Amino acid sequence: MNCASCDTRNCTKGQNCLRLPINEVADQYTEECQQIMEAAAKIEGRYYLQLTRIEESVKLAQELSCHSIGVAFCMGLAQEAKYIVQYLEKFFTVHSACCKICGISKTEFNLEQIKAGKFEAICNPAVQAKVLNEAKTDLNFIVGLCVGHDMIFTRCSAAPVSTLVAKDRVLCHNPLGAIYSGYWRNNKLGLKD
Repeated sequence: MNCASCDTRNCTKGQNCLRLPINEVADQYTEECQQIMEAAAKIEGRYYLQLTRIEESVKLAQELSCHSIGVAFCMGLAQEAKYIVQYLEKFFTVHSACCKICGISKTEFNLEQIKAGKFEAICNPAVQAKVLNEAKTDLNFIVGLCVGHDMIFTRCSAAPVSTLVAKDRVLCHNPLGAIYSGYWRNNKLGLKD
């Protein structure tokens, strides 16, 4: 499959390129996944083009009957995380864990440093997940975790995970800026229209 190169996108009109029978498709969805699919469809159907991602996230969590929300955030977005948590606290009990939790030196794990010889704390996504798992959160949100660290957090989280903010230090946390900007797309990324 190479769906990104497809020009017809006939699947949006009902074409089944894989020719998978519906029961085989349905088998891919656990009961939890089915509940999330139903809730996501309700949010999309009821609020299409009306709500921001954070507002949609609240509606989704409410539709899933969540009471306890976790926020795993990057210290570089601590102020933004503070505002996000304040908003979420209007609706839920919220637990948050910053990326530098435990304050362990990168040298303890023999990790490459930004500036050798200076103390640099590791980003600690596995422990962020552990803390939120222990809080028994129903749903967790990522706020700007580094590429790779977001994967570790997602893999270690007991609760389903959604990304509120994708980190992009260069483009003000808007990764699509590189695609929307002709300069970045054509010159920096080497992509042609």
